[in-house]
Amino acid sequence: MKTLTKQQLRIQETQARLLEAAEEVFVRDGFEGAQLDEIATAAGRSKGSVYTHFKNKEDLFLALFERRTRSYVEQIAHKIQKCADQKQSLAAFRQFCIELIRDKAFSILTLEFKLYALRHPESKDRFRRAFEISRTTTDDRLYVQMFGELTRDTRADDDLALAALGPMIAGLILESNFEPDILSDKKLRRILGRIFDALFPPLD
Repeated sequence: MKTLTKQQLRIQETQARLLEAAEEVFVRDGFEGAQLDEIATAAGRSKGSVYTHFKNKEDLFLALFERRTRSYVEQIAHKIQKCADQKQSLAAFRQFCIELIRDKAFSILTLEFKLYALRHPESKDRFRRAFEISRTTTDDRLYVQMFGELTRDTRADDDLALAALGPMIAGLILESNFEPDILSDKKLRRILGRIFDALFPPLD
């Protein structure tokens, strides 16, 4: 592993602090309402520091989304790689999806991400490429470990189910902010488990 210089470590630390502050501000104010000077202040840095590391607000927002999605993809891969068989792998993925309810901020960021892409067609392709990071099925080994060897048709069905699963999870988590009694964390876990099992029936 390559040893980082002090300057590289300082750059990493500053970027991490800016991204953490950006998440707080973007979740609170939305993309359009977020101000770079507020993000810089929250990170304990100057506004000029933001422009040293990111070209503009869009670049910062994109970097934040990529960082968060890469982290989740790495977590999923790590959990599945530790599983002994397909049944355990699918169960681990199911549990991971249900536990996403702990991270309500990411659902808000994902909504902001998609709304921005829709409202700014000139940036849509760039944002779509970033969103592809969240699709874990690009790794065939993980795919087979979770779903087994599939025909073209059955894989297409699972791809469709996976494409629908994320928006359903995010939508329910967002709705729970408005209906906390109807969609408590306990009830969210229950309904998400039922949705997952409908899309991916448990193995015998």
